[in-house]
Amino acid sequence: MNDLQSQTGIVWAYHFDADGVATQVPREQLPGLSPEIGFTWLHLDLVHTRAQAWINEQSELRPAARELLLSRETHQRLDHSSSQAWGIAHDITRDIVDRTDNVGALFWAVGEHFLLTGRREALQSIRKAADAVNAGERIGSPAELFEHIIEYLIDDVTDAVVRLADETDSIEDQILLDRLRDGPSRVGTVRRTAVQLRRQLSGLHLLFRRFAETPSGRSAPEDVRTCATRLLLRVDTLYQDVQAIQDRARLLQDEIAASSANQTNRQLYVLSILTALFLPATFITGLFGINVKGLPWVEEDAGAAIVTLTCLAASMLTLYLLRNRGIIGR
Repeated sequence: MNDLQSQTGIVWAYHFDADGVATQVPREQLPGLSPEIGFTWLHLDLVHTRAQAWINEQSELRPAARELLLSRETHQRLDHSSSQAWGIAHDITRDIVDRTDNVGALFWAVGEHFLLTGRREALQSIRKAADAVNAGERIGSPAELFEHIIEYLIDDVTDAVVRLADETDSIEDQILLDRLRDGPSRVGTVRRTAVQLRRQLSGLHLLFRRFAETPSGRSAPEDVRTCATRLLLRVDTLYQDVQAIQDRARLLQDEIAASSANQTNRQLYVLSILTALFLPATFITGLFGINVKGLPWVEEDAGAAIVTLTCLAASMLTLYLLRNRGIIGR
Protein backbone atom coordinates (compact mmCIF):
# COMPACT_ATOMS: atom_id res chain seq x y z
CA MET A 1 0.00 0.00 0.00
CA ASN A 2 1.29 3.42 -0.96
CA ASP A 3 0.87 5.52 2.20
CA LEU A 4 0.52 8.97 0.64
CA GLN A 5 -0.56 10.57 3.91
CA SER A 6 2.64 9.61 5.74
CA GLN A 7 4.69 10.78 2.77
CA THR A 8 2.90 14.12 2.95
CA GLY A 9 3.25 14.53 6.72
CA ILE A 10 -0.40 13.86 7.55
CA VAL A 11 -0.64 12.05 10.87
CA TRP A 12 -4.31 11.21 10.34
CA ALA A 13 -7.32 12.40 8.41
CA TYR A 14 -11.02 11.98 9.21
CA HIS A 15 -14.08 12.78 7.16
CA PHE A 16 -17.29 13.65 9.01
CA ASP A 17 -20.57 13.18 7.16
CA ALA A 18 -23.68 15.32 7.49
CA ASP A 19 -24.70 13.42 10.66
CA GLY A 20 -21.32 14.02 12.33
CA VAL A 21 -20.16 10.41 11.99
CA ALA A 22 -16.41 10.15 11.40
CA THR A 23 -14.64 7.85 8.99
CA GLN A 24 -10.87 7.67 8.78
CA VAL A 25 -9.63 8.49 5.31
CA PRO A 26 -7.59 5.60 3.85
CA ARG A 27 -3.85 6.15 4.06
CA GLU A 28 -3.39 5.86 0.29
CA GLN A 29 -5.69 8.85 -0.31
CA LEU A 30 -4.81 12.52 0.04
CA PRO A 31 -7.87 14.34 1.43
CA GLY A 32 -8.74 17.91 0.54
CA LEU A 33 -10.07 20.79 2.60
CA SER A 34 -13.37 21.18 0.70
CA PRO A 35 -15.41 17.97 0.82
CA GLU A 36 -18.78 18.02 -0.90
CA ILE A 37 -20.56 16.75 2.22
CA GLY A 38 -19.63 17.28 5.85
CA PHE A 39 -16.14 18.36 6.82
CA THR A 40 -12.58 17.08 7.15
CA TRP A 41 -10.13 16.98 10.05
CA LEU A 42 -6.49 16.74 9.10
CA HIS A 43 -3.69 16.55 11.64
CA LEU A 44 -0.17 17.34 10.39
CA ASP A 45 3.35 16.69 11.57
CA LEU A 46 4.82 20.15 10.96
CA VAL A 47 8.37 18.83 11.25
CA HIS A 48 7.83 16.91 8.01
CA THR A 49 9.13 18.90 5.04
CA ARG A 50 6.38 17.62 2.74
CA ALA A 51 3.76 18.85 5.19
CA GLN A 52 5.06 22.37 4.72
CA ALA A 53 4.87 21.98 0.95
CA TRP A 54 1.33 20.59 1.25
CA ILE A 55 0.23 23.58 3.32
CA ASN A 56 1.56 25.96 0.68
CA GLU A 57 -0.52 24.16 -1.96
CA GLN A 58 -3.84 24.62 -0.10
CA SER A 59 -5.58 27.55 -1.77
CA GLU A 60 -8.54 27.23 0.62
CA LEU A 61 -6.36 28.50 3.47
CA ARG A 62 -6.01 32.22 4.02
CA PRO A 63 -2.46 33.46 3.35
CA ALA A 64 -2.10 34.55 6.98
CA ALA A 65 -3.19 31.10 8.16
CA ARG A 66 -0.65 29.42 5.87
CA GLU A 67 2.04 31.76 7.14
CA LEU A 68 1.24 30.91 10.75
CA LEU A 69 1.20 27.15 10.15
CA LEU A 70 4.60 27.38 8.48
CA SER A 71 6.13 29.65 11.12
CA ARG A 72 8.29 28.70 14.10
CA GLU A 73 6.24 30.89 16.42
CA THR A 74 5.17 29.37 19.73
CA HIS A 75 3.29 32.23 21.43
CA GLN A 76 -0.43 31.70 21.88
CA ARG A 77 -2.48 33.71 19.44
CA LEU A 78 -5.81 33.80 17.64
CA ASP A 79 -6.52 35.55 14.32
CA HIS A 80 -9.44 35.38 11.94
CA SER A 81 -11.11 36.51 8.78
CA SER A 82 -14.83 36.56 8.05
CA SER A 83 -14.79 32.85 7.13
CA GLN A 84 -11.81 31.31 8.93
CA ALA A 85 -10.01 31.44 12.26
CA TRP A 86 -6.48 30.27 13.03
CA GLY A 87 -4.02 30.43 15.88
CA ILE A 88 -1.72 28.69 18.35
CA ALA A 89 -2.62 27.14 21.70
CA HIS A 90 -0.34 25.59 24.30
CA ASP A 91 -0.97 21.95 25.05
CA ILE A 92 0.71 19.34 27.26
CA THR A 93 3.03 17.04 25.34
CA ARG A 94 2.97 13.26 25.60
CA ASP A 95 5.50 10.50 25.15
CA ILE A 96 4.89 6.96 23.96
CA VAL A 97 3.02 6.00 27.14
CA ASP A 98 1.36 9.05 28.67
CA ARG A 99 1.42 12.78 29.19
CA THR A 100 4.48 14.67 30.34
CA ASP A 101 4.93 17.92 32.25
CA ASN A 102 6.16 19.82 29.19
CA VAL A 103 4.17 22.20 27.01
CA GLY A 104 4.07 22.20 23.22
CA ALA A 105 2.41 24.37 20.57
CA LEU A 106 -0.80 23.30 18.83
CA PHE A 107 -1.29 25.04 15.47
CA TRP A 108 -4.82 25.11 14.13
CA ALA A 109 -7.05 26.60 11.44
CA VAL A 110 -10.85 26.35 11.34
CA GLY A 111 -12.82 26.81 8.14
CA GLU A 112 -16.37 26.13 7.06
CA HIS A 113 -15.57 22.61 5.86
CA PHE A 114 -12.31 21.73 7.59
CA LEU A 115 -10.29 21.71 10.77
CA LEU A 116 -6.56 21.67 10.21
CA THR A 117 -4.29 21.00 13.19
CA GLY A 118 -0.54 20.63 13.36
CA ARG A 119 2.21 20.02 15.90
CA ARG A 120 5.92 19.42 16.20
CA GLU A 121 5.58 17.21 19.28
CA ALA A 122 2.91 14.68 20.20
CA LEU A 123 0.16 16.46 22.14
CA GLN A 124 -2.22 15.16 24.77
CA SER A 125 -5.50 16.87 23.85
CA ILE A 126 -5.18 15.96 20.17
CA ARG A 127 -4.70 12.31 21.10
CA LYS A 128 -7.75 12.39 23.35
CA ALA A 129 -9.87 13.98 20.61
CA ALA A 130 -8.78 11.29 18.13
CA ASP A 131 -9.60 8.56 20.66
CA ALA A 132 -13.08 10.05 21.16
CA VAL A 133 -13.65 10.17 17.40
CA ASN A 134 -12.49 6.56 17.05
CA ALA A 135 -14.92 5.60 19.83
CA GLY A 136 -17.80 6.90 17.73
CA GLU A 137 -18.43 10.37 19.11
CA ARG A 138 -20.49 12.47 16.69
CA ILE A 139 -19.30 15.98 15.93
CA GLY A 140 -21.36 18.33 13.81
CA SER A 141 -18.93 21.01 12.64
CA PRO A 142 -15.25 21.98 12.53
CA ALA A 143 -15.86 24.61 15.22
CA GLU A 144 -17.42 21.98 17.48
CA LEU A 145 -14.42 19.68 16.96
CA PHE A 146 -12.08 22.58 17.75
CA GLU A 147 -14.06 23.23 20.93
CA HIS A 148 -13.71 19.56 21.90
CA ILE A 149 -9.93 19.74 21.47
CA ILE A 150 -9.63 22.88 23.61
CA GLU A 151 -11.90 21.30 26.23
CA TYR A 152 -9.58 18.29 26.42
CA LEU A 153 -6.73 20.73 26.82
CA ILE A 154 -8.58 22.46 29.65
CA ASP A 155 -9.36 19.07 31.22
CA ASP A 156 -5.64 18.29 31.34
CA VAL A 157 -4.98 21.61 33.05
CA THR A 158 -7.84 20.88 35.45
CA ASP A 159 -6.25 17.54 36.39
CA ALA A 160 -2.95 19.31 37.00
CA VAL A 161 -4.69 21.92 39.16
CA VAL A 162 -6.36 19.20 41.25
CA ARG A 163 -3.00 17.50 41.80
CA LEU A 164 -1.45 20.83 42.79
CA ALA A 165 -4.28 21.49 45.23
CA ASP A 166 -3.78 18.06 46.83
CA GLU A 167 -0.04 18.63 47.09
CA THR A 168 -0.62 22.07 48.63
CA ASP A 169 -2.99 20.55 51.21
CA SER A 170 -0.40 17.89 52.07
CA ILE A 171 2.32 20.50 52.53
CA GLU A 172 0.05 22.64 54.69
CA ASP A 173 -0.81 19.67 56.93
CA GLN A 174 2.86 18.81 57.38
CA ILE A 175 3.70 22.42 58.23
CA LEU A 176 0.98 22.54 60.88
CA LEU A 177 2.30 19.30 62.37
CA ASP A 178 5.87 20.65 62.17
CA ARG A 179 6.99 17.55 60.31
CA LEU A 180 8.00 19.07 57.00
CA ARG A 181 11.66 18.54 56.17
CA ASP A 182 11.64 19.08 52.39
CA GLY A 183 9.18 21.99 52.46
CA PRO A 184 11.09 24.56 50.36
CA SER A 185 11.67 22.16 47.46
CA ARG A 186 8.04 20.90 47.45
CA VAL A 187 6.55 24.38 47.63
CA GLY A 188 8.98 25.53 44.95
CA THR A 189 7.77 22.74 42.66
CA VAL A 190 4.14 23.73 43.27
CA ARG A 191 4.87 27.37 42.50
CA ARG A 192 6.78 26.56 39.31
CA THR A 193 4.00 24.31 38.03
CA ALA A 194 1.32 26.85 38.97
CA VAL A 195 3.19 29.61 37.14
CA GLN A 196 3.43 27.41 34.04
CA LEU A 197 -0.30 26.62 34.14
CA ARG A 198 -1.19 30.22 34.81
CA ARG A 199 0.75 31.39 31.77
CA GLN A 200 -0.96 28.76 29.64
CA LEU A 201 -4.41 29.79 30.87
CA SER A 202 -3.59 33.48 30.75
CA GLY A 203 -2.88 33.22 27.03
CA LEU A 204 -6.15 31.40 26.37
CA HIS A 205 -8.03 33.83 28.58
CA LEU A 206 -6.78 36.89 26.75
CA LEU A 207 -7.32 35.35 23.31
CA PHE A 208 -10.86 34.13 23.91
CA ARG A 209 -11.92 37.29 25.74
CA ARG A 210 -10.68 39.54 22.97
CA PHE A 211 -12.18 37.25 20.35
CA ALA A 212 -15.56 36.92 22.05
CA GLU A 213 -16.11 40.43 23.36
CA THR A 214 -14.32 42.96 21.17
CA PRO A 215 -15.78 44.49 17.99
CA SER A 216 -13.05 42.89 15.85
CA GLY A 217 -14.19 39.45 16.95
CA ARG A 218 -17.73 40.09 15.77
CA SER A 219 -16.64 39.82 12.16
CA ALA A 220 -15.28 36.31 12.79
CA PRO A 221 -17.18 33.11 11.96
CA GLU A 222 -20.19 32.98 14.24
CA ASP A 223 -19.79 29.34 15.28
CA VAL A 224 -16.14 29.89 16.24
CA ARG A 225 -17.02 33.01 18.22
CA THR A 226 -19.81 31.14 20.04
CA CYS A 227 -17.52 28.29 21.07
CA ALA A 228 -14.88 30.83 22.18
CA THR A 229 -17.47 32.40 24.48
CA ARG A 230 -18.26 29.04 26.08
CA LEU A 231 -14.60 28.16 26.45
CA LEU A 232 -13.91 31.54 28.05
CA LEU A 233 -16.17 30.68 30.99
CA ARG A 234 -14.24 27.48 31.73
CA VAL A 235 -10.88 29.16 31.31
CA ASP A 236 -11.86 32.00 33.66
CA THR A 237 -12.92 29.59 36.41
CA LEU A 238 -9.77 27.51 36.07
CA TYR A 239 -7.62 30.64 35.94
CA GLN A 240 -8.99 31.72 39.32
CA ASP A 241 -8.26 28.26 40.77
CA VAL A 242 -4.65 28.42 39.62
CA GLN A 243 -4.33 31.93 41.02
CA ALA A 244 -5.63 30.68 44.38
CA ILE A 245 -3.05 27.87 44.43
CA GLN A 246 -0.31 30.37 43.62
CA ASP A 247 -1.40 32.58 46.51
CA ARG A 248 -1.51 29.59 48.89
CA ALA A 249 1.91 28.40 47.78
CA ARG A 250 3.33 31.88 48.33
CA LEU A 251 1.86 32.01 51.85
CA LEU A 252 3.20 28.52 52.63
CA GLN A 253 6.63 29.56 51.40
CA ASP A 254 6.51 32.61 53.68
CA GLU A 255 5.40 30.41 56.60
CA ILE A 256 8.22 27.93 55.97
CA ALA A 257 10.70 30.80 55.82
CA ALA A 258 9.36 32.24 59.08
CA SER A 259 9.47 28.82 60.76
CA SER A 260 13.02 28.28 59.57
CA ALA A 261 14.01 31.73 60.87
CA ASN A 262 12.41 30.98 64.26
CA GLN A 263 14.24 27.68 64.50
CA THR A 264 17.53 29.39 63.65
CA ASN A 265 16.84 32.06 66.28
CA ARG A 266 16.16 29.39 68.89
CA GLN A 267 19.41 27.65 68.09
CA LEU A 268 21.34 30.92 68.24
CA TYR A 269 19.64 31.69 71.56
CA VAL A 270 20.79 28.38 73.05
CA LEU A 271 24.31 28.91 71.74
CA SER A 272 24.37 32.44 73.19
CA ILE A 273 23.28 31.18 76.63
CA LEU A 274 25.91 28.44 76.61
CA THR A 275 28.56 30.93 75.58
CA ALA A 276 27.56 33.27 78.41
CA LEU A 277 27.58 30.45 80.98
CA PHE A 278 31.03 29.23 80.03
CA LEU A 279 32.57 32.66 79.59
CA PRO A 280 33.63 33.08 83.27
CA ALA A 281 35.03 29.53 83.36
CA THR A 282 36.95 30.24 80.18
CA PHE A 283 38.37 33.39 81.72
CA ILE A 284 39.44 31.57 84.91
CA THR A 285 41.08 28.67 83.07
CA GLY A 286 42.81 31.09 80.80
CA LEU A 287 44.06 33.09 83.78
CA PHE A 288 45.43 30.04 85.55
CA GLY A 289 47.04 28.86 82.35
CA ILE A 290 49.52 31.76 82.46
CA ASN A 291 52.99 30.49 83.37
CA VAL A 292 53.98 33.20 85.84
CA LYS A 293 54.74 33.17 89.54
CA GLY A 294 52.25 34.29 92.14
CA LEU A 295 49.24 32.30 90.93
CA PRO A 296 47.17 31.08 93.90
CA TRP A 297 46.88 27.38 94.80
CA VAL A 298 49.80 26.39 92.60
CA GLU A 299 51.45 24.55 95.46
CA GLU A 300 48.21 23.26 96.99
CA ASP A 301 47.30 19.59 96.61
CA ALA A 302 43.63 20.54 96.18
CA GLY A 303 44.39 23.41 93.78
CA ALA A 304 42.76 21.76 90.76
CA ALA A 305 39.57 21.05 92.73
CA ILE A 306 39.45 24.64 94.00
CA VAL A 307 39.80 26.06 90.48
CA THR A 308 37.11 23.68 89.22
CA LEU A 309 34.73 24.77 91.98
CA THR A 310 35.53 28.41 91.23
CA CYS A 311 34.62 27.89 87.55
CA LEU A 312 31.33 26.20 88.50
CA ALA A 313 30.52 28.96 90.99
CA ALA A 314 31.21 31.63 88.35
CA SER A 315 28.92 29.83 85.87
CA MET A 316 26.14 29.53 88.45
CA LEU A 317 26.51 33.21 89.32
CA THR A 318 26.22 34.07 85.60
CA LEU A 319 23.12 31.88 85.30
CA TYR A 320 21.57 33.59 88.32
CA LEU A 321 22.25 37.06 86.92
CA LEU A 322 20.81 36.14 83.51
CA ARG A 323 17.64 34.74 85.08
CA ASN A 324 17.34 37.66 87.47
CA ARG A 325 17.46 40.14 84.57
CA GLY A 326 14.90 38.13 82.53
CA ILE A 327 17.34 37.32 79.72
CA ILE A 328 16.47 33.62 80.03
CA GLY A 329 13.21 32.10 81.22
CA ARG A 330 12.48 31.92 84.90
